[in-house]
Amino acid sequence: MPSSAAEEGAAPLVGDSGEQPAADASRADGRVADVLYRTALTGDRRAAVITVLSAVFVTSLVRQQAPSEAGWVWCLACVLIAGLRLLVNRPPPAGSAAGSGSWLLVVFVASAVWGIGPPLFLRDLPWADSLLTGIFLATAGLSAPLVAAWRPAVYVSLLPALLPLLLTLVIRPLIGVSPASTNTVLLAVLAAAFLLVLERLTMAQNDSLALQYAGQFRNEDLVRQLRSQIEVAGHANEEKTRFVASAAHDLRQPLHALGMFCATLDQRLINTPERPLVRNMMSAIESLEESFGAMLDISRLDAGVVQKAPQTFPIRDIFRRLLQQFGGDAESRDLALRFRATRRIVHSDPLLLERILANLVQNALRYTRRGGVLVAARRSPEGVALEVWDTGVGIPADKQEMIFREFYQLDNPERDRSRGLGMGLAIVMRICSLLEHPLSLRSRVGKGSVFRVLVPAGDIRAMDATSPEADTVPPRKVGTITVLLIDDERAIREATRELLKPMQVNVIAAGSIAEATDLARGSAASVDMILSDWRLRGQENGVEAVRAVRAITGAATPAVLITGDTSVDLLKLAHENGLVVLHKPLQPRHLVRLIKHLRR
Repeated sequence: MPSSAAEEGAAPLVGDSGEQPAADASRADGRVADVLYRTALTGDRRAAVITVLSAVFVTSLVRQQAPSEAGWVWCLACVLIAGLRLLVNRPPPAGSAAGSGSWLLVVFVASAVWGIGPPLFLRDLPWADSLLTGIFLATAGLSAPLVAAWRPAVYVSLLPALLPLLLTLVIRPLIGVSPASTNTVLLAVLAAAFLLVLERLTMAQNDSLALQYAGQFRNEDLVRQLRSQIEVAGHANEEKTRFVASAAHDLRQPLHALGMFCATLDQRLINTPERPLVRNMMSAIESLEESFGAMLDISRLDAGVVQKAPQTFPIRDIFRRLLQQFGGDAESRDLALRFRATRRIVHSDPLLLERILANLVQNALRYTRRGGVLVAARRSPEGVALEVWDTGVGIPADKQEMIFREFYQLDNPERDRSRGLGMGLAIVMRICSLLEHPLSLRSRVGKGSVFRVLVPAGDIRAMDATSPEADTVPPRKVGTITVLLIDDERAIREATRELLKPMQVNVIAAGSIAEATDLARGSAASVDMILSDWRLRGQENGVEAVRAVRAITGAATPAVLITGDTSVDLLKLAHENGLVVLHKPLQPRHLVRLIKHLRR
């Protein structure tokens, strides 16, 4: 039982009547009344057994002093009533106290039969009367608490059992049946005090049990309410996740098209006064794409839809890509960027781990004015410690927890977009939690910071001896390149065609799989690349579209899948079909770089 309830219930035992209203209110609860009644029935079975044993003991004692058939008759009556008491003692249906009347009647009769004993067996022998009085009081003292959970049972069992004893001790000397003695007076006083104290204790026990069970049911109600609220919150979270998943494609489509149109406009306005304006527009679009992507990443991580795929690999592979990604940025800031892999092998998800380190390196470069950034892999007793050191501004101790919150940035109250969004470290924290990689931070203001990610060490023997499969390598192409674009959005088809036209790229656009296969069959030039959106009309998708077109153009035709979905299942499906995946909103320079790669 809850300890708080037990403490509440214990208060009446010391005479505090303040708990009485609460106990009465608790007994008004049908559930409390039901469990109190069932508890009393359980205790009454033991009380019946105690009565039978005591009756046999009393009868045997009386027979040794003065042989009489009355003792055995009384004992037999006690045994028969106890048997009837056990027969009537049957738990009622849940939530009902039906049958309590007949049970209480039998308890009353059993107590009254027991109460006949003192008038029959007390014989003015001090030692014998003292012993018998002690037996009668002890039996009542053992039996009454067993039925104390049901308050009416206390009255019908306690008073008929002890009042005859008390009256016998008081009245017999008064009417001259037996001489008054000190022993008789003491026994009468003892019996009266015992009756009062026992009644008080059993009532207090009843109040305590009522409060205890009421507290238990309140806790159960609170637990049910909490579970209900958790279910409601979980359902709301699922709805939010489904909304984000369904809305992501629709939200990214116009942003994707807008980026294409701006890139096309930038190409057409070369050497014109309006080009800086277009560059500002493209910068704003890229900032919007970054914000949108970061919020979607946070949402996906919170929703638990990002799955990890751990494997064993050398950390130098990630370090090499990070150097290529951030080397130019560090050089433009006149900062040193160094990596020390020391041939460490780790076991983790390479894509998610690279995302962690990329955010940490980007954050370190952003807040470092002079000196540089060091990324190192060090041996640790728990695995491999990946550390990102910087000589930046440092982080005050009272702000070190806050920097992992969304949209929080040190020394950027004006929300300067050029200094980032304040989402990178929030994403780092969530990915580390997903991968179960402990993340720690040490920093000194004005000296710099070090972020430390602890990754399990990998076994070099577990690494796949075969080299990883390369992405689809497009053949060298001279002259015009023909790209079959499959997208159900007209704006995106037009924007892509306008973007690639200056690069001598012939874009034939289709809105469905049937239209794409017809264009592939009727094209005068061979299709050099398939560029398909993931979600098409109806139930069609980009993988099915690529398969259908490749059945005409050849299985070796390079193909790119453009999607806003970053699920593991989709990436695996694309990999199995030899597709390069580009995520929306697609920055035009990525697509231009891919097309240029065809000409190599």
